[in-house]
Amino acid sequence: MSVVYASSLEPLAKVSDALGVPFEALAHKVGIDIGLLNTPDATLPAEKYIRLHEEILQQTGNAEMGLLIGRVSYLESFHIYMSLASASNTFRDWINLIPGMSPAWGDLMKTSIRRKGDYFILEMRFEGLSNSKRCLITDSFLASSMMVMDGFCVLPVRPVRVDFTYAQPSDTTALQEAFRAPLHFDQPTSGVHYHKSVLDLPQLHVSTSVYDNVKEELEEFLSFTSWAGDSFTTNLYTIIRRQLPTGKCTVKSVAAALNMSSRTLQLRLKERDTQFRYFVQQVRSTLAVRYLQDKNFSIINIALLLGYGDPTSFSAAFKSWHGCSPREYRNR
Repeated sequence: MSVVYASSLEPLAKVSDALGVPFEALAHKVGIDIGLLNTPDATLPAEKYIRLHEEILQQTGNAEMGLLIGRVSYLESFHIYMSLASASNTFRDWINLIPGMSPAWGDLMKTSIRRKGDYFILEMRFEGLSNSKRCLITDSFLASSMMVMDGFCVLPVRPVRVDFTYAQPSDTTALQEAFRAPLHFDQPTSGVHYHKSVLDLPQLHVSTSVYDNVKEELEEFLSFTSWAGDSFTTNLYTIIRRQLPTGKCTVKSVAAALNMSSRTLQLRLKERDTQFRYFVQQVRSTLAVRYLQDKNFSIINIALLLGYGDPTSFSAAFKSWHGCSPREYRNR
């Protein structure tokens, strides 16, 4: 059975409170304990999560709730996407990291980026959702994805097409205003289409203080090691930090990014009396502590930023480094 993380309830609860919707009563009706909001990395059955959306839609009659939830989700996830941006050289690099950053939905949803001619599609596949009626989950994810794309580029980034798996509703005014692009319903998958030219646009973070934060991170990392802050160390740290969120940071991938063979990289690490695995562990350990000091990052977000598929694996690794769980460290 698919599950979602309890953190996925937070945007629903905030929008419901703002609009006077009895969220607690509706959650109780579908069998969800709202006490889970205090444990964001806890999970609940995706079936109940879907039923909660359907109940909200039925009880309120507000078909635009999904768009509002998407707006809140974007604001709540701003820090994690900014962290990804600071680790990217180009808008293209950053976009390729997006599919792995939808932690709250657990295994309910799979995201991917697909090329189609002169366009690319940020595509979402959901399990267990009806294609015949308005879906708040679809609306919220498409809306938040569009705002993320537009929010991290110096120039406006607008979609050229938006696909929905559900049938066309009688009133599409709010959808038209939200997406400002041709809308297509009854599609095989839900997704937002963009022209490939946006891949070459400059990111927003080049004109902010984010780069200064990355420099501070490196200095903090070096303060805990005996490594010199030379160009090799700086490049190695930067590339590993950039690749960690993909979950595919390997000797081969890092060596390729450094324009050297895997053997050469391992030899250079050996000259510095260390191994690739240990260096990556040091980077993860230092970043984990830094992220935990910022309450805007949930433990789920931190796990994904460091390349772990779930918070349990991250917690086990963190405890081996620091002798306590991430939650215990943060509470201190």
